[in-house]
Amino acid sequence: MKIACPISSPEEVEMLAENGAEEVYCGLTPKEWFSRYNIALWLNRRSPRGANVLSYEALAQLVEGAHRYQIPVFLTANAHYYTQEQQALVLDLTRRAVEIGVDALIVGDPALILALREAGIDIPLHISALGTCFNAETAGFYKDLGASRVILPRELSLDGIRRIVAKVKDLIDCEAFILNDGCVYTEGFCLTTHSVGQAFCYRDWSYAFHSGSGVRAQTERERLAEHYKHYKEWIWYVNGCGCSVSHRGFQNGPCGLCAIKPLYDMGVTSIKIVGREAPSLRKLLSLKLVKTVVDRVRTEASEEEMTALSRSLRDTPGLCDSGYMCYYR
Repeated sequence: MKIACPISSPEEVEMLAENGAEEVYCGLTPKEWFSRYNIALWLNRRSPRGANVLSYEALAQLVEGAHRYQIPVFLTANAHYYTQEQQALVLDLTRRAVEIGVDALIVGDPALILALREAGIDIPLHISALGTCFNAETAGFYKDLGASRVILPRELSLDGIRRIVAKVKDLIDCEAFILNDGCVYTEGFCLTTHSVGQAFCYRDWSYAFHSGSGVRAQTERERLAEHYKHYKEWIWYVNGCGCSVSHRGFQNGPCGLCAIKPLYDMGVTSIKIVGREAPSLRKLLSLKLVKTVVDRVRTEASEEEMTALSRSLRDTPGLCDSGYMCYYR
């Protein structure tokens, strides 16, 4: 099992490599994309500002630095889809990424996969969570298209992951989310924009209850209000617990530390720390948190020991007990 870590600058390579990153993934938004689309349309699933490398020269420095540590670099091109004009830019980007030495491309659009193959661009492909691989048959479909890895959606349970991995682990690698940044909807089915202000899914809703009078209407009104209260609480957890941190500086929010042991035993290839847009310090602390648990898992510690360690590292028993903060509750 490898630790996949987000990166957004060549200056972060040494920090992450020296602290246990075993794979890194990044985005690239070159000037050619900016000149046509500015920040209104994203080339990948993170904002160009702060979450992406902004030139081929910077990407080359990042790749060179990571390769000195024998760490592979994966590049994201995982928008839901690209227009014909955009696809031409992505194909050119991929050709240049291959020349630079990027080790794999993370994609979510089957049309792009076909275009890459038709253009003769030979680069390993990892299927983004936007590829919605919810079962072994879908993993097999992507394998047939030439993918070497699938990144499993956040919404899968441990039992769901176990069933998929058991069927496909000899055919295709499987990667799972482990820390930071949840998604309110199923990401691969969600076409709402994050590019203007706060994402729609994180905003408060205004609603009115229209019904006839009587006891039943009042009961339904109260049930809806209670449901919405719990929904807003869950949103708070998914959205990083109000950007709060533990007393040791670890970011609160979606977490799968307790699941590392069963994921390891299943044969999951890689676990993903989310947050290309995060400050370097948050990336570092997240990596340290995950690496502490992975190092113990590799000593064949029991699942009970690993759960206890994970909870103690989080320092937030109340948040853990809620169940809302768990990727794999």
